[in-house]
Amino acid sequence: MIALLLSALQQIPQAGGEEALWERARARTAAGEHFDAYHAYREFVLRYPQSPKASEAKRQEMASGLELAKGGYASSTLGLRLFATSTTGVDFLRDSLRRYPREDFASDFTQKLGMFYYRRSEWDAAALEFQTVLDQYAESPEAVLALYMLALTAEQRFDGVERDLKPVREARRLHERFLEEADKMRRLADPAPRWVDELVPAVKARLARIYGLLLEKHLRTAEYYDWKGLPRASAVYYRTILKDEASFRRVLPDPRDFPLHEGARKARARLAEESGK
Repeated sequence: MIALLLSALQQIPQAGGEEALWERARARTAAGEHFDAYHAYREFVLRYPQSPKASEAKRQEMASGLELAKGGYASSTLGLRLFATSTTGVDFLRDSLRRYPREDFASDFTQKLGMFYYRRSEWDAAALEFQTVLDQYAESPEAVLALYMLALTAEQRFDGVERDLKPVREARRLHERFLEEADKMRRLADPAPRWVDELVPAVKARLARIYGLLLEKHLRTAEYYDWKGLPRASAVYYRTILKDEASFRRVLPDPRDFPLHEGARKARARLAEESGK
């Protein structure tokens, strides 16, 4: 008897109905009330999962969370408005991505969350989202952007030639990977081919800069040993410069992409000088 009663209650239309709830959610979005819009779209999906609008409701749910993160959300306690924070919106978006990971637009919102963190200089959080796109959505167009942005995030961790080169070496590896996988990524769905073609010149330019930084680091070390009067020690680094330059040329063979570096020129001159003694 109880089971029949519960079944009957489930058949009673909810107040307002599907169209009314949809319009209420849209009105919240139009008014910029992203907190309420998020909950309205989530309620729509829960109540009408088979609706033709369900997929769009999931998209709008994610969009509401992202907009709430960008604008911040300030709750109130005892009538006092608290400081606006992005945490609520980020939590909403993460929860939506957890519930709908296989939607076509999940990769796009994961990438956008990475960009949200990148613009706030939160490098660890940004890198995590970009890596998630590469790991979970490798066949999506967003994988092109994620790989490029992951390399840029590594670059942002670099403080200067006198500091640890680990971040810039990681950026080098990722940029080189982009060039290696460019043809493969061009076979992904639109707009991936266009994104690849637009980004390849930028990747080459950034690689040339990175190569220059690596050669500069070796050059400074070699010059230090020259200053200390230790030509054998400096020769080790001059040879390293030439070895690395040859490696870099295999990736960027066109001199227009990677002009002759001062370190390579000086290494050849110093090694020739030492061999002539």
